[in-house]
Amino acid sequence: MPNIPTSRRAQLVIWHLTDSALPTGSFAHSAGLETYVQANHVHDAATFSQWLQGYLRQASYNDALAVKLAVGLAGASTSDGDKLKHLAELDALLHAAQTPKQVRVSMNSMGKRMARVAKIVAPEDFLVQEYEKAISGREMHGNPGIATGLVLAAVGVSERLAVDAYLMQLATSMTQNAIRAIPLGQDAGQRVLVDAYPTIELAGEMTMAHSMADLGVVAPRLEVAQMQHEKLHSRMFMS
Repeated sequence: MPNIPTSRRAQLVIWHLTDSALPTGSFAHSAGLETYVQANHVHDAATFSQWLQGYLRQASYNDALAVKLAVGLAGASTSDGDKLKHLAELDALLHAAQTPKQVRVSMNSMGKRMARVAKIVAPEDFLVQEYEKAISGREMHGNPGIATGLVLAAVGVSERLAVDAYLMQLATSMTQNAIRAIPLGQDAGQRVLVDAYPTIELAGEMTMAHSMADLGVVAPRLEVAQMQHEKLHSRMFMS
C-alpha cells in the first residue's frame, strides 16, 4: 500500500533531503568557488558570505527555478504523457543552459544520484520513477533541482517551501565546502549561514517570480570562474 502524503511525512522528507550528509556528491563540487579562493577574491568569512549570497540569488534562475518548475509540473492537471513531454523539455533546457563543461557534468552526476534517492523516498510516484528511469536509460540528462522538486511534490510540499528548502541545502553544502577550501572555522561557517537567511528568503521570492523564460540567466563572472576551474593547476574539487 503506497504511503499517503501527510504534512508530518513531508517535513521528514524535507529534513532528509536537505541534510548535508545526503549522498549526492555535492561535497566534491564548488561551483566555481575554488577559482575565487585561489585568486584570493574569497579568503575569509566576510568574502565568502558575499560570494554565497550572490550564488544563492543566481540559483533563482537555475537550480531553485528547476525545483519550482518541477513541483508545478507534477501538480499540473494534464495527462501523464504531457507531463513526461514537459519534463523532458525542462531537463534538456537546464542541460543546455549550463555552459561550463564541469558544471554540466557535475549537475548530471548529482541529478542522477538525487533521482535514485527520490525513487527510494517516493517509490510509487509516476514522475519520480520515470525520471530516474529516463536518466538511467540516457534518455534524459539529470538535474538535482528537477529530481528534488519531483520528490517533494510527491509528498505534498508546496512550490515555495520546496524552493526554500533547496536553497537552504545549497547554502549548507557550499558552506561546508568553504570550510575546507578557504579554510573557515566551524563557528564562522555557522555565522555565514545565519547571515544568509535573508538572502535565502529573497532568492526564494525571486524564484517564485521567475518563469521558464528566465531559466539559464547567469552572472558572467561566476560562469567564467566555473570555466576557469578546469584549468587550475591544483584542485580540491571537481568543479
